Formats: sequence, structure tokens, C-alpha cells
Amino acid sequence: MSGVIVGTGLVFTVGLGFFQFVHFGDMWKRIFDKQDSDSGISSFASFCTTMAMRIGTGNIAGVAVALYAGGPGAMFWMIIAGMTNSAVCFVECTLASLYKNRIDGEYRGGGPYCAARGLGWKKYAAFMAVIFMIGTSCFMPAAATYTICDGFRNAIGVPMWVVALLVALLLALIVIGGIKRISAIASMVVPFMTIVYMIITLIILIAHIGEIPAVLGNVISSAFGKNAVFGGGIGIAIQQGVKRGTFSSAAGMGEASPTAAAAETSHPVKQGMANAAGVWLDTVVVCTCSGLMMLLTDCFNTAGGYVGSGHAELATMAAAGEGGGVKFVQLAVSTVVGNFAPILIAIMLLLFSFTCLISYYYEAESAAIYLFEGSGKERTRKIVTRIMQFGMPVLVFIWGIIESGTAWNLSDLALGTCTWINVFMLWFLFPKARAMYKDYERQMKAGIEPYYNPDVLSWDGVDKAMWKEINAKQIAAENKSSK
Repeated sequence: MSGVIVGTGLVFTVGLGFFQFVHFGDMWKRIFDKQDSDSGISSFASFCTTMAMRIGTGNIAGVAVALYAGGPGAMFWMIIAGMTNSAVCFVECTLASLYKNRIDGEYRGGGPYCAARGLGWKKYAAFMAVIFMIGTSCFMPAAATYTICDGFRNAIGVPMWVVALLVALLLALIVIGGIKRISAIASMVVPFMTIVYMIITLIILIAHIGEIPAVLGNVISSAFGKNAVFGGGIGIAIQQGVKRGTFSSAAGMGEASPTAAAAETSHPVKQGMANAAGVWLDTVVVCTCSGLMMLLTDCFNTAGGYVGSGHAELATMAAAGEGGGVKFVQLAVSTVVGNFAPILIAIMLLLFSFTCLISYYYEAESAAIYLFEGSGKERTRKIVTRIMQFGMPVLVFIWGIIESGTAWNLSDLALGTCTWINVFMLWFLFPKARAMYKDYERQMKAGIEPYYNPDVLSWDGVDKAMWKEINAKQIAAENKSSK
């Protein structure tokens, strides 16, 4: 699956003229566009809600597993995968914004909406909606919930069921408030947790500043199989790095598109740009932070037989045959904060994983709303939404106390299924995303702040009336100047 996404990312990157490098600065600027309304949330709120889903357990435990299995070189390929995968995210979020519409006064969009309105595949769209609704509400939360509960059990001995109950209650309290409350919480938590994690990394960087050149050299040499001390070879380094970069970014998996559609924006490409920047922040920045923590402190082992010297416990783990995981990062952080490290990382895991849960809920809700869209179904939508708002927290409590292997297997199954059906659809809609990008570039080159005018470029399925209302002032000014 990761190979399919990376391959798609390469094709989309070339097809879009390497937009993530050409418009690198503009990509980050779009995060802070200030538009919002009663129907939609701001670009920043949308970005934070999407990042709530992206930055999760994989940014800590997943990177450690990649280093263990693939050596330091896996980090190089992880970064490359993140850069190319941002093109997949750009396409799905641009399309989600293009084909969104208002339902019960709120913008709604995502994979099923794109399939139905962009391709006319109504049966496929209904299938997607069912898979997304079940996958993101029932199964994907399993691993995130288990990670939170297990982290606090290991750090301070709190029973897993107690943590699971608290997480479930907090989740219910937030999701009952809808996208406005979800995005408000994400806008507070995501910047805080990201900055704290980067500060911890910076402290380790300063403490080991003299070792940075050697560590970077090891990453590059191991990426091409030239550092035998870590075991493995170029094949396993690429495999592990690409896998981690793909799963961490969540590009192509359909998880970001409902939140992108919820944003108030003048041009769909702006949301594509902002979310592409999110992939860079998640994979190129946060995952790299985890990798540098372990590499600079030498707190990691590899499956090829390398045993780190950064902490005495690493030798014990190697002797017991224990693989990589959160423990590597905890040991790395303990070199600067001592015994407080397990609690600190448990808190980071709580924030990373809990924000995933609230984002999963919104994706599931958007999929469910698609199944019951249309006039005369307002009451049905309210009932379904309320059932989900209470039902998902109940499932979250259950996932917090099950066996870890089951939790991860359920999450992987749901993630894989959603990805296949979403990427398949994106290939058919890519020409429209590219046309929107060309329209955006045309306006940028002309010195115009880009806005979408459906009278200039549109297709069947686009809610033209909605977009004309959104950009009424710009379109009126354009029509006046052309007379």
C-alpha cells in the first residue's frame, strides 16, 4: 500500500510541476488565511484539525520501529516519502474543497462527495461512505486509544480501564460540540504539543551539537546501504522509511479531506496547499524530531545487531529481543530530563493520540452525513450524529482495554481499506485538480489573490451557486472590470 501512495505521489508531483517546491513559501502561508463564516471554519482551524489526525502515535513509536528495522537510513527515505506524498494530500484536499456543499448550514465534503459529484459514481460513493464511517469510528481509534492507556499504565501505574474511561468521557464532551468545538480544541492543542516536542528536540540538539555532522553522515550512508554496522541494507531502509513516511502523513487515506472541505476559502487550491504543508510538518519535521532524538543520544538498537550506547537499558532490551518502540524515545529524552521522561512522553502520546480521536470522529460523521444527505432527512441526520457522538466514546473505552495486537490489527485493516478505495478515485479526478492548480497559478502570476469563479472553470457536480456566493465580491469586481 505504501508503494502505491508513494508512486501516486511521484506521478502527481511531476504532473503538478513540483508545486511543493515551486510554491514552498506560499504553501505555508495558506495555513494562516483568515477567512471563516457560520458555514465554515478558518484555514488555520482546519489545518490544526487535520494535523490532529496526522500527528499521532506513528510520530513517536512508528519512527522508533523504522529505525530498529531499517537503521538510520530509514529516516532519509521517510523524509523523501513525506515530500512526495504531500502531492497526494494536495490533490485530495483540493478536490474535497471543490466538491463540497452546504448541509444543515455547514460545509461538508470528502471522498464520497468527490466520487459522487466529480465522477457520478453514486454507488461507489455510498460504499466509500460506509467504509469510512465504520473504519474511522469503529476501528482506527483502537491503536490510538490503546497507546494512551498503555503509556500511562507504564509511566505511573494507572489502570488502563481508568484512563480509557476518562478519554471516552472527554471525547464525548468535545465531539458533541461539532466541528466548531473540535477545531477550537485542535487549534489550542496541536500548536502546543508540536512546539513542546520541537523544544525537547532542540535541547537534545544543543546538548549533542558536536555529533550532528556524524549522525547526518550515518543517515545518508545507511540510506544507500553503505554502513554495515547498523545491519540491513538499502532495500530494508527504503521499505521502512517509505512505510513510516506514508503512514505518518496519512496522505491518500481520505482522513484530511472532510476537514479541508469544512474550511472557508476563496479557492480550493488554497486548502490543498495548506494541507500539503501539513504533510511536511508531520513527516519532515515532527518525525525527524523523533529520529534525531534517538540518533543523537544513541538510544536505539537495530534488528541487524547494533546496540546503542546511550542508555544501559538498551543492552537489556537487545538481549531480551525487544524491538523498537516508545521506549527508545523515552530513553533518549531521559538523557536530558532524567526520570521524568516516561511521564513526559506519556503526556505527548496522550496529546498526539487523543487529537487523532477527535479528528477520526469528524471524518466518520462527514461520511455518515453523506449517506443521509438531501432535503427531508434533517431529523435522520441529527439522530445518526447523536448516536455517533455517544457510540464512538463507548468503543474508545473498549479499545483501551483490549490486547495490543488486536488494536493495531484493527487500525491497520481500516486504514488500508480506506486508502485503496480513496487513491483509486483520486487517479480519475487528478486532471480536475491539475486544472484548478493551473487556474490558481494563472491568478498568482497576474498578481491577483486567487479566488474560484465557476463561470471561468467548472464541471458537473460543483455547487456553482455556493461558490458564487462565497466569492461574490471578487466575481462582481471581475465582471465590472471586464465591461
